[in-house]
Amino acid sequence: MIVTFPHLGPLHIVLKALLTGLGAQVLPPPPTGRAALELGARYSPETACLPFKTTLGNFIQALEAGADTILTCGGEGPCRLGYYAAVQRELLRDLGYSFDMVVVEPNIASVWQALRRLTATGGWRRAPGAFRLAGAKLAALDAIERAACLARPRAADCVDAARQQAVAAIDAATGPAAAAEAAAAFRRRLAALPGQDGPEPLAVGLAGEIYVMLENYVNNDLVRLLGRMGVAVRPTMLLGDYVRTHILRDSAACRRDRAVQALAAPYLGHYVGGHGVKSIGQAVAMERSGCDGLVHVFPFTCMPEVIAKNILPGVSDRTGIPVLSLAFDEQTGAAGTMTRLEAFVDLLAYRRKKLAGG
Repeated sequence: MIVTFPHLGPLHIVLKALLTGLGAQVLPPPPTGRAALELGARYSPETACLPFKTTLGNFIQALEAGADTILTCGGEGPCRLGYYAAVQRELLRDLGYSFDMVVVEPNIASVWQALRRLTATGGWRRAPGAFRLAGAKLAALDAIERAACLARPRAADCVDAARQQAVAAIDAATGPAAAAEAAAAFRRRLAALPGQDGPEPLAVGLAGEIYVMLENYVNNDLVRLLGRMGVAVRPTMLLGDYVRTHILRDSAACRRDRAVQALAAPYLGHYVGGHGVKSIGQAVAMERSGCDGLVHVFPFTCMPEVIAKNILPGVSDRTGIPVLSLAFDEQTGAAGTMTRLEAFVDLLAYRRKKLAGG
C-alpha cells in the first residue's frame, strides 16, 4: 500500500509524519502547480469548483508516480465538498487507474477508522508517538505562518528565507522537541530583524474558503504579495485551527468558533455550508480587532462563499471595515490579483490617513 493525499497548505508535512509513524508508505503528490491544475481541469466538469480540479490533478500525478491508495476528505452540509470523493473516484476509474480510496469525514471517529485501515501490521503500537509528532509539527507550522504574516511587511526577503528554512526543519524533525525548536528558532530570527520599531503596518484579515486561503499557488500567493506591499496579514483559519475545531472538537476552539458565528447572526442566521457564515462573522471580528480591512477569498462558483460575498457589503457599510472579495478559478491570473490588491492597499492607506486627520 502506497498512500497519497491532496495538498492543503502544510497538510503533506503533517500527514507524512503521522502515516509514516504508523508504518504506512507515503507518496505525496508534487506541489500544486500549473501541471496539477491543467490535469484536473482537463478531466473535471467545467463548473466544478477550483479545489475539485486541483485535487483531482494531485491524485492523477500521485497515481502516475506509483501511489495505489488515496486518502481524502468527505464533507457535510450544502457545500459540494461532500461529493468530491465520489465523483473523483469515478473520474479516475474512467481514466483507467486502479486504486483504493479512503474517505475521512470531519469527525474524530471517521479519522480513527481511516487511520486503522492505513496502519501497517504492528504500526498501531507506535500510534502515540506518531500522533505526538504530527501534532507538534502542525502546531509549529501554524506558529511560524502566523509570525511570518505579521513580520513580512518589515523585511519580506529575510522573513521568506527564514520561513522556508524553518518549514524544512519542521519537515525533517524526528521528534516533537525538534519541531518546536524549529519554530522557536524562527521566532528568534524574526525578533533580531531590523525595523521592529517602525510605524505600524497596515493590517488585513484573511477570510473565506479554507482551501483557497491555505494553498498558495491557488490564491496567487496573495499573503506574500500583501506582505511585500507592507501589509501584515491576519489569517482567520490555519490548518491547525480547522483540525482543532472540526475534527478534535477542542472546547476552546469550538467556543471561538461559536463566538464568530454569533457575530454573523445579525446578517446571516443559519448554516449555508462551508465557511460562509464564518466569513461574515470574521469581518465583524476583524473590524473589532482593529484591522484596516478584510480580504475574502473563495473558489469561483463556491455557493457558501458567494452567499457571504453578497452579504459582506452590508457588513462593511455597518461596521466600516473595507472588504475585498476575490474569486479564483483556472482562468485567474496573477497580474489581475496583484492589480486588485494594490488598489485595495492604496484605499486602506488613504483611509487610515484620513481617519488620523491627515
